[in-house]
Amino acid sequence: MLEIDEISKVIGSKTVLDGISLSIPSGGSLAIVGESGSGKSTLARIVMALERPGTGEVRFNGCAAPYKRTAAFKDWYRQIQFVFQNTTASLDLRMTIAQSLEEPLSRFTDMGKIERKERIAEYAGKVGLPLHLLAEKPGRLSGGQYQRACIAKALVVKPKLLVCDEIVSNLDLLHQHQIIELLHTLKIEQRLSLLFITHDLSLVAGLCEEIAVLKEGQLVERFASSAIHSPGHHPYTQSLLDAARSLGRAGGE
Repeated sequence: MLEIDEISKVIGSKTVLDGISLSIPSGGSLAIVGESGSGKSTLARIVMALERPGTGEVRFNGCAAPYKRTAAFKDWYRQIQFVFQNTTASLDLRMTIAQSLEEPLSRFTDMGKIERKERIAEYAGKVGLPLHLLAEKPGRLSGGQYQRACIAKALVVKPKLLVCDEIVSNLDLLHQHQIIELLHTLKIEQRLSLLFITHDLSLVAGLCEEIAVLKEGQLVERFASSAIHSPGHHPYTQSLLDAARSLGRAGGE
């Protein structure tokens, strides 16, 4: 279970996060939704132990997030993997896709060469990446293929939690839908816990069980995704819903 306990963060004179407390049970999924500047990406980096909170603590299965490169730091990344918005930095342009997928296996597991090759092929298949593309370098992939390769790289070590930060924001609507469907399938197949961060409320109703809405570093509302169209939402949440409806996308509309 992921526990985010009273996380606050101040950068300069700006409060980026203000006492955020959230949790995700084993196999559960939570979407964090908010506009640019709401603090959601900072929260993702704190969960990944890439950035320290000012106050508060993040725990996974009872262990506090490590901020030094110790054995605990390595174990944290064995259990929690991420795909960030800047996916162009996720794959080394000098390496083939197979080499990029092999890198975390070499770092976090004791698997032999043959086992690693089999795992790479398995996860390429799981994310719908044609096997012949494993021999290619990232520059030869389309946007959708590149994103699938990034997801495969994150999942190939079989983590317990996947953190996704705006991972479909640069894709067209068709590829957004395909990636969301892929994540939904993988979440069920692997009983994967998911923290999905986005500015687009229309993307998450069918993917995550719960939705948390951030505005200017504050948690304004948390609700079950099944209640997305129920009355009585916070005005800011309602404005996000109205924006999604204007595009005809909220809740599959």
